[in-house]
Amino acid sequence: MNKIILEPFQFEGLNRIAIRFNFNEAIIEKVKLIPGRRWCSSDTCWHIEYTYEKLEALKNYLSSSDVIIDDQAFLKESKNNNRNISDSSSGSTLVRNHKYNLDRFQIWLRSKRYSERSNATYTGLIKTFLTFFNEKTINEITNEDIIQFNHELIVKKGYSISYQRQMVSALKLFFQRVDQRKLNIDKLERPRKERKLPLVFSKEEVARIISSIRNEKHRVIISLIYSAGLRVSELLHLRPSDLDTDRMVIFIRSGKGCKDRILPLSNKIIEALRKYYLHYLPRVYLFEGKAGKTYSASSCRIILKAAMKRAGVKKSGSIHTLRHSYATHLLEKGTDLRYIQTLLGHESSRTTEKYTHVSRKRIEDIKSPYDDLEL
Repeated sequence: MNKIILEPFQFEGLNRIAIRFNFNEAIIEKVKLIPGRRWCSSDTCWHIEYTYEKLEALKNYLSSSDVIIDDQAFLKESKNNNRNISDSSSGSTLVRNHKYNLDRFQIWLRSKRYSERSNATYTGLIKTFLTFFNEKTINEITNEDIIQFNHELIVKKGYSISYQRQMVSALKLFFQRVDQRKLNIDKLERPRKERKLPLVFSKEEVARIISSIRNEKHRVIISLIYSAGLRVSELLHLRPSDLDTDRMVIFIRSGKGCKDRILPLSNKIIEALRKYYLHYLPRVYLFEGKAGKTYSASSCRIILKAAMKRAGVKKSGSIHTLRHSYATHLLEKGTDLRYIQTLLGHESSRTTEKYTHVSRKRIEDIKSPYDDLEL
């Protein structure tokens, strides 16, 4: 019987999950399929970002008949954190005043009906910021401090421009709700946004990925995401009643930006969905995890990574790549860009226009002037 120990781990100032076990080739190969996993040679362990969701998904993924999962260290840490919430001696624990302001901010986000995901993202960013300034009160923090924070914690540690832009957005929201501030939030500038083209799977690669999945539930999950261009959060919150097979539509309720929309339901996926439903009999959500709770996004990512490896797809794609592929393949079939914008739920047409840059059909229609040369 193999034993895998999961425990809290600090790496470059970030909270991680350490994955420790005696040498075992099968477990190593399984761990290598986990998105975002890293190897720490100095501590001889694998580790991934820590969130409660990822810890639960990791336990589910690594569990098997010949593996025991030991996560007792997280239970101990949880008890310690509850006792020490106002202890300023720990760099990862907020002083009481900062904790109070963070709680106020979270309550305000909920009152404005931000999604739980946005709430968690913004409060997590602000917690990182306030922990950096544990020795200062809110009204002592200045724009110069922001510059120092940006340099020391974001630029020097190589965080992405996307992370930096998110941090600025979170700070602007936070300081607009804090009284007696000395911070001029209007002078907080976001870095220039990266203009990266979306990675796209070809139709052949999508077919190989789906065909490689033997588990019925896993196969329907990946198929449905691609067939309707769903965000993973939209898939996880689907209820059986959201699929109307009479009208052949999918209802997306309170998607990104709290917007509802209707999507066409693929004819080809209907039979697979019916078989899945009769087999699993979901009660609340179409795809349920343990105890009827929502299935985890981390589990979806692990399913896709494993399928890509089996299918021999070498691209570094993600669940969102399936959505990009759906949009690009629609464009290549001649679907009007305005309809694609509506299907994807994009606020701005500029967001949808990026798919014109990766559409193979549009590129193939352009003839190089070299072809006109008489050589």
